Amino acid sequence: KTDAGLYTCDIGTDVAKSKVSVQEKPTEVTKQLENKTSPAGQDISLSCELSKADVNIRWYKDGKAIRKSQKYELQQEGTRATLIIHESTVNDS
Repeated sequence: KTDAGLYTCDIGTDVAKSKVSVQEKPTEVTKQLENKTSPAGQDISLSCELSKADVNIRWYKDGKAIRKSQKYELQQEGTRATLIIHESTVNDS
C-alpha cells in the first residue's frame, strides 16, 4: 500500500504520469478449524491460522457471538487465533 502515489517519467521535453493505487489483499483463513471431541470437564482449544496478523477476530457458536469470560478465553498471536472453552460440558457441543 505504501507504493501508491503519482509516478512520473520526465525526459526534459515531455512528462508521462501515472497514478498507482494498490488494493490490499483480503484476509483469508489459511488453516481451518479442526473438529474436536473431548470428555466433559476438560478444556477444549480451537485454533485457525490467518493470512495476516492483527486482524479483528470474532468467534461464534451456533450463530451467537462468543465474548471473553470465565468460560471462554480468546487469544490472538500473530496469524493464529485461538478459542479456549474452559471446563467443557455437553452444552458446548
